[in-house]
Amino acid sequence: MREAQVYRALMDERWELEDLYGFPHAYSQSHAFIYCFDSGLDPRNAKRIDTALEGYPWRGGYSYVNIYTVLHHQIPVPHRPQIAAIQYASPGWIDILLNPDVALQVAKSVGILLGAGVAAVEAIKRIDKARLEMAYQRRKKRGEFAALSAAEAKALNEMSEEVAKHLGFGGLASLNERTKNPEVTLKLLLAHYRRLRVLGEYVESGKIALPEKLRDES
Repeated sequence: MREAQVYRALMDERWELEDLYGFPHAYSQSHAFIYCFDSGLDPRNAKRIDTALEGYPWRGGYSYVNIYTVLHHQIPVPHRPQIAAIQYASPGWIDILLNPDVALQVAKSVGILLGAGVAAVEAIKRIDKARLEMAYQRRKKRGEFAALSAAEAKALNEMSEEVAKHLGFGGLASLNERTKNPEVTLKLLLAHYRRLRVLGEYVESGKIALPEKLRDES
């Protein structure tokens, strides 16, 4: 297991008080998702994650709040993001102590999402609308807990592939195996998108920069 290192995110001087919650919260959740599902690293207890993936109802905020808590606690303690230093000046920075490979993957994922621009935003809006309509029609015709048809499962898998592409997420096959439900997979990817999008908004506003190399690699 690679030792934790300092990753420096660059700040400007326009931060507001709520940003001191908003950015670390979105970063921590994005980091946990990538660490557990797209890094190749071993969580402390993979079975605990799988139990949550299969057991949660995935019909409200409870499931999403709790899955991120589960993911965070399955990251080995030395690899959990910790603030090593903050300098709020010009230039400013936040030094985060964590697994460097995951830090770079978070930065790359945000970069891929921002690089896709409006195309990604519109695609994900379309996909989320289609997902909701599919769920509505299934409840209307066959009941809320009806099994997915083969056509529905295929459509959901195709939607997940498109979302994963816009997020630079390479762990789709593994995530599908773990959820055992293409609808849950898509919901998780959309939740991951929302967290990455928050980070992207910080980058777009100029409040933060997320380098895709460590300082000693630049």
